Amino acid sequence: MSTPITPLAVVLALLDHVRNAGLNAQRSAEQMLEEVRRNITSLNEQILKANADYEKVETEAFELLKRGGWLGMERHLTGPQVRSVLQIANTSGESAAHDALGRYFSANDCALLEAMTEEWLVIPYLRDREAIIRDAMSAHRARHYTLTVPSLLPFAEGLSAEIIRNPAGQNVVKAVAREWRSREQEPWTELYLDVVLHVIYKSYDFATDPAPYLNRHGILHGRVPDYASALNSMRVFLLIDCVANLWREKQKPTP
Repeated sequence: MSTPITPLAVVLALLDHVRNAGLNAQRSAEQMLEEVRRNITSLNEQILKANADYEKVETEAFELLKRGGWLGMERHLTGPQVRSVLQIANTSGESAAHDALGRYFSANDCALLEAMTEEWLVIPYLRDREAIIRDAMSAHRARHYTLTVPSLLPFAEGLSAEIIRNPAGQNVVKAVAREWRSREQEPWTELYLDVVLHVIYKSYDFATDPAPYLNRHGILHGRVPDYASALNSMRVFLLIDCVANLWREKQKPTP
């Protein structure tokens, strides 16, 4: 015969069920929290790896742009475009990457360069030299690079002198580049400073040292006969555009 179930037994059984349910719920909650912790740890590791990979690619891309003298690409190219240029360099060589950039700025009858020079004309210094700028643009389209490079190069110094407070006794283009780098520690400011100091405005012995691929002193002092290339012409346009952008930045009110 079975033992009759008393009210006390029912209550005790109910309490035991509640206790077991609480323990099970606690274990489930702890397991869920542990799973969340593992997922967060895994996600953080993925984010750190993605950031490291991105920084590695960015560094390699800007080193490539630096070697090619491509100034201001942080304003003219998107991140995916910069990575595409690096991919071209890795698969087909750096010359192919530089040629690809050249085609990019030459597309649609040099529409990007044309738009760039139109923006220059809001700057009084460059607006006063509009005829030279338009002639240089026409010469570039006609592939007369012997005319574009020497006609535009002096504008970098003239406009930089308006950015520096006390320009006397210093190379103003170098001074502007150093000031920008001190203000912004970014890959593109390092690129700009490096190309200005070690390529375009590098001092070298005309008699014994090889000329950089684009050098203001060698060209304007008549020591370099083979500067006239499409890429060098574009590099000079981009140099002036960087100085123009820095001039515009200088006009903004100080917060």
